[in-house]
Amino acid sequence: MQKVYIIEDEVLLRDLVLETLQRQADLEVVGSSGDGREGLEQCLELKPDVVILDVLLPGLNGVEIARKLKDEIPSIKILVFSGNFNLGTIKRVLMTKANGIVEKSAGLTEVEKAIKQVASGQSYYGPAIIERMPELFTASHDSQALESLTTREREVLQLIAEGLTTKGIADKLGISARTADVHRSHLMQKLDTHNVAGLTRLAISFGLVKVDQTGL
Repeated sequence: MQKVYIIEDEVLLRDLVLETLQRQADLEVVGSSGDGREGLEQCLELKPDVVILDVLLPGLNGVEIARKLKDEIPSIKILVFSGNFNLGTIKRVLMTKANGIVEKSAGLTEVEKAIKQVASGQSYYGPAIIERMPELFTASHDSQALESLTTREREVLQLIAEGLTTKGIADKLGISARTADVHRSHLMQKLDTHNVAGLTRLAISFGLVKVDQTGL
C-alpha cells in the first residue's frame, strides 16, 4: 500500500482526484492541502510515497515544493499537474526531477493513468507536454532571471505577488521584517524593477502565481 498526498488549491479538482484514488486498492490518501507551504510541511512529516502537486499554489508554488521534497526525501515520487504550462514552467519542473507532468485539461482518465504510472515507479508525461518538449531546445524563453534568484528570494517574490506586506512575509517565513526588506531590495536589483507592481508582473510571467492570487 503506497501513501499518497494531494496538494491542490482547487477544491473540486482535489475532491475528484481523491475520489479517483479511493478506488485504487493499492493507494491510500494520507492527507491533502490547498496551501503550498502547509502541504510541504505535512509531506515532510508524513513522508508519503507519492505526491500529486499543482504548480500554481498559494503560499509556495509547486516547483519549489518539488525541489524541497526531492532534496529531503529522494525516493518520493511526484506527479505535477497544472492548467497553465508555459515552456519556462515545464523546464523548471523537469529540473526538479519530478516523475511526471500532466495537464489538467487532459481529463480524469488521463490523470488516473498518470497517477498509476508514477506510483508504479515509472515516468509519465502527458501528450500536450511531450508535444512541447522539442521547443525547450529551440525556444528562447527566459528562465535565467528566475534561476538566478536564491530559494528564499523566489519564496519572497511569490509572497510579494500574493499581496503580503513586509510584516506578513516576515511572519510567514519566520524571519525579521528587516531581512524581508533586504530580500525585497535584492529582488528589485536582480530583476531590474523598482516597485511591487513590477515584481508582481514578473512573478506571473515566471509562472509563480495565478493572476487571481494577485491584486492586478
